[in-house]
Amino acid sequence: MASTQDAWYISLLGLAEHFRTSNPPDIKSCIQCLQAVFNFKPPQRVEARTHLQLGNILLTHTKNIDLARTHLEQSWCLSQTITGFDDVKFEAASVLAELFEQQGQPTHSKPILRKAIELSQHSVYWHCRLIFQLAQIHATEREYEVASSLLGVGVDYAQISNAAYTRVLFLLSRVMLLLIDKKIQEVLPLLNQAGHLVETWAGSPHQKEYLKVFFLVLQVCHYLMAGQVKSVKPCLKQLQQSIQTIMAPTWPDDDAVCGSASGESFVWLSRQQLYVLVYLVTVMHSAQAGYMDKAHKYTEKALAQIDKLTSSEEASEGSGAGAGGSGSVRGCAALAWRLRMALLEHAALCRLNR
Repeated sequence: MASTQDAWYISLLGLAEHFRTSNPPDIKSCIQCLQAVFNFKPPQRVEARTHLQLGNILLTHTKNIDLARTHLEQSWCLSQTITGFDDVKFEAASVLAELFEQQGQPTHSKPILRKAIELSQHSVYWHCRLIFQLAQIHATEREYEVASSLLGVGVDYAQISNAAYTRVLFLLSRVMLLLIDKKIQEVLPLLNQAGHLVETWAGSPHQKEYLKVFFLVLQVCHYLMAGQVKSVKPCLKQLQQSIQTIMAPTWPDDDAVCGSASGESFVWLSRQQLYVLVYLVTVMHSAQAGYMDKAHKYTEKALAQIDKLTSSEEASEGSGAGAGGSGSVRGCAALAWRLRMALLEHAALCRLNR
């Protein structure tokens, strides 16, 4: 039977959830209830989880970033010594590292993620997710060799863990980094390996199509960077056919494409983002092949699609869907901005070359 003290903090947690899920949510009362939980000295697990909840809610619904960071740091610190507390432990590490990165302090993010990767080797989902996150930070810092090495570790780990879909994602992500780093000679063997894995894919047909789009985007970019413009056409045709398949109304949501296996819950880009990206590589090809009018036409279509994408993401953010969803919304907005800039850059080059 729960003690009076237990009953108090359990009631406060229930009340906090009631306020959070009310319509409209009463975030102030939710935060007050969660903060009051600490007055009753709850067990370490409850304390760590409550700090994580507070950190996420403060990040999503307030501008009190410093307090959010403090709660996330406490959650990460407390949960590290708790056995089998993966979701709280690794979410705290992931969100805290993301926050430091957003504040321009990636040097604080890296040791947190390295420690979390070390602790998460038994959890396929978290281990892969944290490797992806740390690799992305190194790539943003232009530390491409470190990022590529991490993705290589991910390829091997996913293979050992029988996470075939995630293995190909790691492999294609590594190819993408090598292209960014302009290591064209190193790209081909990995691209061929990825192409073989996609071609012989025996799993979900939805996953195969998704991986195929990722692979074909990289193949088109590889040909363009190598100056092999004539080789692009068949790949681009396949890519445009695949994206039409993915954009069909009958195509399942991104979550359904991932499947139920915990180690395979990853998408590179949403299908709407992939749609814009296919337009972008089409613009790149048209510009490089000298079809300036075509490039201009595709640029206009892509910019209209980005406007739709941005509007839907702003609507998602405004609805407050999910306490931990703000990071992905910010990431989508940043990606939309980058795609827009890339398109405008190509449009300017096309005008200069007319």
